[in-house]
Amino acid sequence: MASEHHLFEIAATGLDGSSPGPHFKICSDLDDSSWSPCIQGYNWRCVYCTDPAAGTVSFTLCLPYSSTREPTMNASLKLSLLDRGGRQVPSRTRAISFQNCLIQQMWQWECPGFITRDDLQRQEYLNKDGRFTVRCDIAVKPLAPKGGVFVTVPPSDLHRHLGDLLARKDGADVTFQLVPGGETFSAHRCVLAARSPVFRAQLFGEMMESKSTGVVIPIEDMEAQVFSSLLAFIYSDSLPETADDNAEQDGDDDEAVVLYQHQLAAADRYGLERMKLVCQEKLCKHIRADSVAVMLVLADRHHCPGLKEACFHFLTSSLNLESFTETDGFEVLNASCPAVLKELLAKLATVLILSFDE
Repeated sequence: MASEHHLFEIAATGLDGSSPGPHFKICSDLDDSSWSPCIQGYNWRCVYCTDPAAGTVSFTLCLPYSSTREPTMNASLKLSLLDRGGRQVPSRTRAISFQNCLIQQMWQWECPGFITRDDLQRQEYLNKDGRFTVRCDIAVKPLAPKGGVFVTVPPSDLHRHLGDLLARKDGADVTFQLVPGGETFSAHRCVLAARSPVFRAQLFGEMMESKSTGVVIPIEDMEAQVFSSLLAFIYSDSLPETADDNAEQDGDDDEAVVLYQHQLAAADRYGLERMKLVCQEKLCKHIRADSVAVMLVLADRHHCPGLKEACFHFLTSSLNLESFTETDGFEVLNASCPAVLKELLAKLATVLILSFDE
C-alpha cells in the first residue's frame, strides 16, 4: 500500500462573519489550501474553500481521469480534524474507501461544511496560532489479481474480542487479590494458562489446591496498575495506552519510567517474553545519565540483554559517560551487580583503545 498525508492549516479568522471580502473564497494552486500528490501514478487533488458568510470550510478531493494508467483502482481516503494535541477527533472524521473502482471520468468526493462556525467555540480544536488543523490521508492499494478477488479478509480482531471478554468478565472463573491493597481482578483460567507458563503451572499444576469457581489467589508485591496492565497484555497482546505514552519522546517522564520498570518485572515474573521486549523498547527511550545504572541493574536482574546493550551504548559517548560519573552510578552497580560493572569497564576500555588506534 502506498500512502501520503497532508496537514492543512486553516485560519479561523473570518469564519465568524466579521471578515470583509468576497462571499465565497476558493483556494488557488499558489496558496497552501491545495494539495496535489501523485501516488502510484494517480494525480490527486485536495482543495478546501471557505464561505465567510456561512462560516464553513468545505473540502473536495478529486481524481482526474487519465488514459495512461489502469482504469480500476483500490483506495481509501480520510479527512480528520485534529485537536490541539494533534489527535484526530473521531466525531469530525470523514472517510471513504473503494475496491476495484472503475475510473472512466473525473472522480470527485465532496465534504461540504466540514468545519462550521460552531467549531470556533471549541478552543480544543484551535492550535496556538488560532488555526484549525485538518489532516488528509490518501492510500492506494494494489489491484486485485486478474480474474477478480471477491472476498477480502480483514486484519485479525481477536485481540479486541479477548479484551472485551476481560472487560465484561463473562465466564470469569478465577479472582486475584493484591496483597497489600485488597484490589481484586477477575480473569479466565484458560486464557491465562495459554499465555503464561507461570499461570499455567499455578492454575492447572499439581500445586493448585482447588479448581472450583470462586477461588481467590493472592498476588504479593505488585501495584494494581501494573497487574491490570499485565492482564491487559495477556488478553490483547499490547500494553494499555496511558497519558505517559504521549510524553514518551520527551525522555524525562519519571512516572512513565517507573511504570515500565514495574511492568518489565511483572512480565519476567510470569514468563511473558513479548511483554518484556515491549517494556525494554520503551525503557531504551528513557536512558539518561542519572537512570542508566538503575536500568543496568534491572536488565541484569530480569535477563534483558537488549536493554543492557542499549545502556552500554549510551555510556560509550564521552559526554554521557562524563555526566554518569557525576552521579552515584558506579556505587549502585558495585553494590547491586558487580559483574555488570566489570563488563561495563571492559567495554569502555575497548572503546578507549579503539579511539587511540584511530
